[in-house]
Amino acid sequence: MSVGMQTRSTSLYNQRQFLGGPSKVETNQMASISHLKKVQSIWCPVHTHIRTMKAVNTRMKKPMHIMRAKLMKLTEYEKPKDLRPMAETCTVFLRSLEAKIDNPTQTFYAKMCRRSLESSKLVAVFHNEGMDAEDTIRLRRRLMKHNMDVKIWGMQVVQEAIHETKFRHFEDILHRFNLYVISEEPAVLELLKVAKRSGRIHLLGGLVEDRFMSPKQMQEYSLSPSLEVARGQLAGILNSSLSRTHSLLQSNQQNLATNLEQLAKGKVNTDNKEETEV
Repeated sequence: MSVGMQTRSTSLYNQRQFLGGPSKVETNQMASISHLKKVQSIWCPVHTHIRTMKAVNTRMKKPMHIMRAKLMKLTEYEKPKDLRPMAETCTVFLRSLEAKIDNPTQTFYAKMCRRSLESSKLVAVFHNEGMDAEDTIRLRRRLMKHNMDVKIWGMQVVQEAIHETKFRHFEDILHRFNLYVISEEPAVLELLKVAKRSGRIHLLGGLVEDRFMSPKQMQEYSLSPSLEVARGQLAGILNSSLSRTHSLLQSNQQNLATNLEQLAKGKVNTDNKEETEV
């Protein structure tokens, strides 16, 4: 409709230029056309688009055309069937599991791990709860003050290192995020203090002087006195028993000596009294 009006206005404009001036009819027509253009530019609810559907179906897909469905079915990949018997397939699967590839690098690290574990009197296993590099360096510095070292080994390396050794009890507490603390001295109390201060590691167990301990047992071991203090207490107990037996053995002799001294003094006093009376 707007295109027809435009063509009509152009034709009237051409006629006006040819005749030399517009007439009254032409001016009325041009005014009506401009008025219609203004009305069309204004929003009118009559010309708005209204959706007549209740809801748009977004869950169920529209079915494909029958020719396209046939083509998709023909081009679909089908896995070839295994014609071997079930027993043969099971043996092949087990054989693939039993086959292990020798890794010289892992063997080398396992030997180093076993050597460091065997040369230390204290081995503690911790769970690493997301410690970053800065926290690990800070923990290593704190433990170095007590002659301890932090080790981080892979799970496969540790499993190969502790296989058929005295450290085989660690297999129950091993997982991927482990952290190991080793020391040549059984300083369990200092270790627990540093671990409690860090707050990002949790004790799972340890080996103290060739004895596997749980976290509770290590806590009780840390409260016990050191070996030097225990030796001093034992020496004091033995000395007290010896001094007591020595005093008990000499008590009769001391009592006899004191009694004899008292008798001798009594006789001397009686003799002196008799002399004075005479």
